[in-house]
Amino acid sequence: MGADFRLVDETTGVTIARRVGLADGFFSRFKGLMLRRNFLPGEALFFTFRRTGRNSVHMFFVRFPIDLIYLGPDFRVVEIRTSLKPWRFHRSKAISSHLIELPAGTVDRLKVKLGDTIRLEKRF
Repeated sequence: MGADFRLVDETTGVTIARRVGLADGFFSRFKGLMLRRNFLPGEALFFTFRRTGRNSVHMFFVRFPIDLIYLGPDFRVVEIRTSLKPWRFHRSKAISSHLIELPAGTVDRLKVKLGDTIRLEKRF
């Protein structure tokens, strides 16, 4: 998991994740969290989709539940799904350009809400 980026909820000022991996190519988007043994608090996986639209996520070969935050092209939260279980599939109802995968419980714990603006920033 890369450690060069972090995610901040600009609306609340809360840091969502301190270690963020990028999934911006075909293989990294396909692989996602497959076969990982754990997903620790403070980690996230940030996806950039090729097309803005109703994007989807599969949980095949993922061993733990996760939270999903879909972002529009302006980085505003357009959909939230909490505790998506392994071996499930989720297709967003909202139009999105980006997706954040987080350990289950993160969204509720940090009180991320629809309409919040999220910032992906380079760590120093």
